[in-house]
Amino acid sequence: MSTTGPSRFDVETRSYEIDIYGHVNNAVYAQWLEHGRLVWLRDRGMTYTSIPETFGVHIVVVSLKLNYRIEVELGARLAVVTDVARLGNSSFTFAQRIEFADGRLSADAEVTMVCTRDGRSAPIPPDFREKLM
Repeated sequence: MSTTGPSRFDVETRSYEIDIYGHVNNAVYAQWLEHGRLVWLRDRGMTYTSIPETFGVHIVVVSLKLNYRIEVELGARLAVVTDVARLGNSSFTFAQRIEFADGRLSADAEVTMVCTRDGRSAPIPPDFREKLM
């Protein structure tokens, strides 16, 4: 949905991300995805702290659907690709992929975030909606 296209960042798996079975621990994927969303925001001039300051809302994750496709081992080079896939009234959904350098898909995810104000759901402010598009 983004007019500037998806954001991406590269990562190489590190020893402390590997579990007893010799592949990346499942919790690490959620951290990579979180960083991917931060990169997407930064590419558009925003951060998690600038959003409440600029638009008067906070954004919080309300749903994370993560599909593991191919295991990742130590030293693998990957890219995390992030873009907005859907805009609702108060929520929006990121579509994210974790890809090997050769293009094979390691994991994909849908992460839904909701705008909140004073601890309650709030409509996406029009100027923030423009940034999301």
